[in-house]
Order: sequence, then C-alpha cells, then structure tokens
Amino acid sequence: MAHHNGTPPPERGPSDHLPATRPADGGAVETVRIGRQPLFVPDLVRSLDVATDAVGALPDHGQSSDVSVSALTALVCSGTTAADALQAAADVARQSPTLEPHGLSLARVPGPVAGLWEYVITMTVSARDPETGEYGGATHHADRPRSDR
Repeated sequence: MAHHNGTPPPERGPSDHLPATRPADGGAVETVRIGRQPLFVPDLVRSLDVATDAVGALPDHGQSSDVSVSALTALVCSGTTAADALQAAADVARQSPTLEPHGLSLARVPGPVAGLWEYVITMTVSARDPETGEYGGATHHADRPRSDR
C-alpha cells in the first residue's frame, strides 16, 4: 500500500490499490442472515477441529507445559503504514470497550499492487460472557489459580 521498492506507483487514484468496499447496504461486519449461518462459521469450525486434533495428538509432558485450544476472535486491521494499522486497532478498541485484547501481531505484507506494501495488525480479542461477566481467554491480569509447591 504505502511502501514500494523503487518502481513508480501505477497511474491510478490514491485509493485504487485498496480492497473494494462493501456495498452501501452492507456493513463492515457480516450481519446475521436469518436461517443461515454466517459465512465464517465453516472456517472457524474447521480450524477448531484441526487444532483440537493436533493438541490431542501431543505427548503428555506432565506439568512442564500445556497447550489448549481457544476460540478467540481475530480482528485484522490494515493500513498504509504501521501507525495507520495500529490506529485502526486502537479505533476498534475505543469503539468496543467490552472487547478484551489478548494479543497483537504486526506484519508487513505485499499489497495488492506489485511493489507496494501494507501493514497488518492481527488482534485477538474476546468479549465478556453475558451471564458470568468473565472473558473467554486468558488475560494479562487474570487471577490464576496456583498450586502450593
């Protein structure tokens, strides 16, 4: 998107290299479709199944390590600069204060136009359980049960 390798940018408008926007009647987030599952559900189920199978096949290392499967949501925020991608992630956090961020990763990836790059922040989040008020994943400040050794 913003960075290139010395080749001149194509003769197009300043935002033509960005992905196409959704139609005016569509939102930024997939809406509920009555009688049909959201489009991401098969991907989520497949990923959870493969991860569960992989964890189940691991040898037992006793108390020295642990691996678990979590269904955290990954929000992908992109921008023409790292600052733009980080700002998009901050905007999401500001807009939805009930989402608990669990992790962030930053990547510089090839953009949709040869020679241009974009920055992508992947932010894993979870929302509070409406009945218990607890978050679904481990958080940095969780009161973790500890054994006396």
